[in-house]
Amino acid sequence: MLLQVNSVESLGSSAFIPSSKPETQRAIIAATLAKGTSLIHNDLRCFETDTMKQACRNIGAIIEEKEGFLKVQGVGRRFTADKRVIDAVGSGLVFRVFTAITSFGESAEIVTGDTVLRTRVMAPLFDALETLGASIHCISEPGKAPIVNWGGGFKGGHCIIPGNVSSQFITAIMFAAPMADEPTRISISGEILSSSYIRQTIDTLEKAGIKVEAKSDLAEIIVYPGEYQTAEYLISGDYTSSSYLIGAAAIIPGTTVLSNISSKSLQGERAIIDVIKALGVKVSFDDQRNELTLFNEQDELSGEFEFDASDYPNIVPTLAAIGAYVQGTFRVIGGSITRLHKSPRIEAIISELKTLGVDITPLLKDGVYDGFVIHGKSHYEGGKTLSSWGDHRIFMSLFVASLRCKNANLLEGYSDVICSFPSFFNEFKQLGVKFKEVEQDIKDGFKRA
Repeated sequence: MLLQVNSVESLGSSAFIPSSKPETQRAIIAATLAKGTSLIHNDLRCFETDTMKQACRNIGAIIEEKEGFLKVQGVGRRFTADKRVIDAVGSGLVFRVFTAITSFGESAEIVTGDTVLRTRVMAPLFDALETLGASIHCISEPGKAPIVNWGGGFKGGHCIIPGNVSSQFITAIMFAAPMADEPTRISISGEILSSSYIRQTIDTLEKAGIKVEAKSDLAEIIVYPGEYQTAEYLISGDYTSSSYLIGAAAIIPGTTVLSNISSKSLQGERAIIDVIKALGVKVSFDDQRNELTLFNEQDELSGEFEFDASDYPNIVPTLAAIGAYVQGTFRVIGGSITRLHKSPRIEAIISELKTLGVDITPLLKDGVYDGFVIHGKSHYEGGKTLSSWGDHRIFMSLFVASLRCKNANLLEGYSDVICSFPSFFNEFKQLGVKFKEVEQDIKDGFKRA
């Protein structure tokens, strides 16, 4: 089945932004590693947070889903390890965090994932953990999932991790480090990308009573031994998920009210607000009501723009969808880390937007895709069949890019929105967007460029 997405002339009404996936996942980990009961309010419930909950249950946590919150009975340092296999499915964060914390298990545990996750880069994390004293064995391909962690813990000490591959490596070691006997010093080498995710991890650890010292540029982080404390966590709206609704509001005239979002956030992807303000969209926050109102009175977008997405890489595909409709020059750099995500995201979005007829050119840095430059138009003919490349964020960005095409596009991969934004279609329906499932053979009438 494919999804037929029709164009719209205006947006209106209101929509609800889902809660933050990274904040929810981090709170679940911290609550699991605390001995006692923690509460997580306004949590996100999606496939990847479900994967995190199941992994935590596998080491003994009791997690109850209540109306509007999670109740987590944590295990502290003592892993029951009733199940010897932890399946991260497609979640890089689940795999990486559990690779690190199972170092402190009392017996060997296997940490694995799906076929896509098994292709992703993991070696820097394995190397850093082994430097600290962990015992990890790759079952299949060296430097890749799945692994056996033989347990027994590590003392602490010093490790070095590159900053331009995945912030999740740093997050993983930081969550394990409080269980060590000595402080763990993490040196981050080279350019540090996605630093906002590291800051979110620090914030979660501190809420759980863990002492962390970090240089202002995050080049060095020290995590001290300590017991995780029970806590109450309040999860905020997710700016990455909001980017699709905000992106639609930027390219289509109308007044849109989005709820469950605050102006105060550690999320790097909050930069989507700065992007649309630069494009001329008026923005008003009401933090008392947790609402964001967007006023777009422009029929067309134009100008010369450049954005460095090194601290907000998850919205790079969304930026491409917006940029397709900017007449002038729309330039994005700093997205090289996205080549290591669920798909090579810059390559993917460039390929599909070119199919749509967008004038988009890749920008390279050290021989890899780092960004793109777009010379956009006000509308496209559409009538194309577009692929998600197996990546929910590519699908959602192409959905936005289809909203100003004269003819409906067919999009593959729509079921993957459950990974992070299960209510995606309902929220766009609230905004007046029309779409429907169609049989796969109908795509024969939609010729690719």
